Amino acid sequence: MYYTLRIIEKVLIIYFTLYLVVDLLLYFNALYDFFKHKKEDSKNYNFKEHPISIVVPAYNEEVSIITCIDNLLRLDYPNYEIVLVNDGSKDKTMEVLKSNYSILELERHDHEKFKSNPIKNVYKLPDTNLIILDKENGGKADAINAGINYATGDYICTIDADSVLDPDALQEVIKPFINNPNTIVSGGQLAVANDVTITNNRVISSRVPRNIWVQWQIIEYIKSFMISRIGLSKVNALLIMSGAFSLFKKSDLQKVGGFLSKVNNHPYIIQNIGDGRQTVCEDMEIVVRLWKYKIDNKIKAQAVFLPEPVCWTEVPDSGKNLYRQRARWHQGLAETLTIYKDTILEPKYGVTGMLALPYYFFFELLSPVIKLFSLAFIFAAGYYGVFNTKWVILLLISILLTTAIIMSSITVVLERWSQRHTKTTRNALRYKTFTDWLWLVFSGITAEFTYSFFKIIAQIRGISDYLKKKNEWNKFERKGFKNK
Repeated sequence: MYYTLRIIEKVLIIYFTLYLVVDLLLYFNALYDFFKHKKEDSKNYNFKEHPISIVVPAYNEEVSIITCIDNLLRLDYPNYEIVLVNDGSKDKTMEVLKSNYSILELERHDHEKFKSNPIKNVYKLPDTNLIILDKENGGKADAINAGINYATGDYICTIDADSVLDPDALQEVIKPFINNPNTIVSGGQLAVANDVTITNNRVISSRVPRNIWVQWQIIEYIKSFMISRIGLSKVNALLIMSGAFSLFKKSDLQKVGGFLSKVNNHPYIIQNIGDGRQTVCEDMEIVVRLWKYKIDNKIKAQAVFLPEPVCWTEVPDSGKNLYRQRARWHQGLAETLTIYKDTILEPKYGVTGMLALPYYFFFELLSPVIKLFSLAFIFAAGYYGVFNTKWVILLLISILLTTAIIMSSITVVLERWSQRHTKTTRNALRYKTFTDWLWLVFSGITAEFTYSFFKIIAQIRGISDYLKKKNEWNKFERKGFKNK
């Protein structure tokens, strides 16, 4: 037993050392990008030649739908349309739309490129670029496919109905496609919208929210979007772009069959995935499928994360709702990795197969299992009297120092970087005073010994739901934005 525990100890040391090294590499990569990156002048682009269709799937969004649509109607982009898809909402989403807008019913036409649940009615807001589809419930992926069927733009931008965009977000997110035709997806940073106010179509930020669940998610978003995704994007290993704000070429989506839903019977999906497959998180699956299609056909591709465009989105403000959301995210990760298991560590797929997919498998999917096992190992080692006190202390110190250094320095860099960008982007930081900054760093450190355990439990639940083949969205109740 002694030697078995020692072997396990060495394996865990190797794993967590690699985990730390990967985090630090992504962190330094992000720092380098911040210092090197310069915002491009939008005047050098002809955006009229790049029409965008914004597809907004909506299910039970009565409290936020008007704010979202009003925001989208006033974006600073010369050639775009909005396709709002009411996915069989059980609340008053359609009633709210009809009472706030003088919409006119249109004749339905056969636009079916991707099969979706039936569309009941089609509406248009006169003298605007807004189309509303009222359809039977089929889930988010099904709603997006219905929206794509009616979209006329060359690009498809997906955005959640509880979110609002920085006014010039479309100008920023389209640039990678204009600069490099091989771009398959681009997206911007998500900012926590809880407790903010909208004035003249701009988000006016306030102090850091005092709700601890929201604080932890602000920290999580900074780490995820401003460190991990920037780093992975730079090495072309990005496999997920948030469904709350992503941009695709419509032609690419048509080639790979659109978003994965239970009724989508596109030939490419049937051939490569199978009939009737679905996932509770469609945003990662579609990006991995695009990568696979491009590599199989020997076509160069890139996925680009951009720090400039900001999408404000409401996050869960209770442990119960956050638990369900994190469980669903981890279940979706497991489902996607299962679908594309044959590409993991497959040299044919280059960076995607040899770096990106293994990273998500070993350091994302398996992370909660290994962390939980590590806790069990510590108790077992203590029971058998082989507890390595120095190793545990070193591990705790490394966690503290890494979190403190990364959180404190990246927020300072963000502050300096944001001064060269838009006011909205600057407000996305959600701290304006030294006290708020200290509180954010302190919350980040305490989260490593509190919220981290909460996430482990939620992610283990996600793996359990995956094994049980559950398919529940578990949408949390929204509170909406404050408008002035």
